[in-house]
Amino acid sequence: MKKIFTLLVSALAITQAMAQCANCPIPFINSSQATGTQVSVTVNKPNGVNAGDVMIAAIHIGWCNSGPNVTPPNGWTLINYTSNTGPGCGSGNTTKQLATFYKVAGAVEPANYTFTGNAANQEYVGGIVAYSGVNTSMPINASSTFGMQDLCTSIVASSVTTTVSCTRLVAVFFCSVNSSATNIVPQNSLTERVDVNTTGNHPWGNENLEMSDELFTAMGATGNKTAFLTGCSGNSWVTGGQLIALACNSSTGMNENALAGLVSISPNPTNGKFTLRISNAAELRIKNAEIYNALGEKIYHSELLASNSELDLSSQPKGIYFLKLFSEHGTIVKKIVVD
Repeated sequence: MKKIFTLLVSALAITQAMAQCANCPIPFINSSQATGTQVSVTVNKPNGVNAGDVMIAAIHIGWCNSGPNVTPPNGWTLINYTSNTGPGCGSGNTTKQLATFYKVAGAVEPANYTFTGNAANQEYVGGIVAYSGVNTSMPINASSTFGMQDLCTSIVASSVTTTVSCTRLVAVFFCSVNSSATNIVPQNSLTERVDVNTTGNHPWGNENLEMSDELFTAMGATGNKTAFLTGCSGNSWVTGGQLIALACNSSTGMNENALAGLVSISPNPTNGKFTLRISNAAELRIKNAEIYNALGEKIYHSELLASNSELDLSSQPKGIYFLKLFSEHGTIVKKIVVD
């Protein structure tokens, strides 16, 4: 019974996460990309961005002499830097090859954004991806950075551990190689959004930047995300990656604790008869309710629930039951003890 109970709770948690993502998918809006100079890169605002949308910018500065930090335009906040200390740059090199930033769009946004460094830099490339439905108070739920790779076969963006059950993963990959034929191809689960590169070895190599994404419907470790290099021969080039998890907007997909706090069951434990109370029922917009026993069998279903509903499980055996309420904001799961 304990094993069945554990499996049921896990299944309900997965269902809840999927339901929340269905109500808050963090939709992709658009992207833009640009090549720059040895001083800066100017990237256009993606088409379709409105106030409250969240933009992620990735700036790749080539090779091993990238110098000091990248200075973003006003309103952009640093997420992570990636430095390369592998064979391509040397173990003592800590200069920065990749910088990522985020910005919550305001009511008025400029047509483009310029990210600057210094004149000693290798040529810049940059990209911006934009999403709606992101938590604007805490857009970044988790992020990772991984340089020191220098492999000509693949690039890894290290796994992150999310703390909410619905995120949009943005994977960023870069490489500097002496081949204009090189291209970064993300793994199949990722959808490519930005693919920009320079040609002509400025001054020692070509700069390649890839941004791609996927929806992550669970909570916990995401696993590494990988991109592959085509048209590259030999190792000791400069490569690296970042993985960024965007959190769902609590105003469009309430977090699980907030949802659960709007529903109460009393008494609980119960002899079978209990009252289900739903706060802010008009806002929650409950679509239907189901009750499952500890074996995962559905024993009750209703499409109409009042703010206060009297329910009766007295004809059922004593034990643990699970009430699932399907709201437009997500799925609420409550445990009921019948004794």
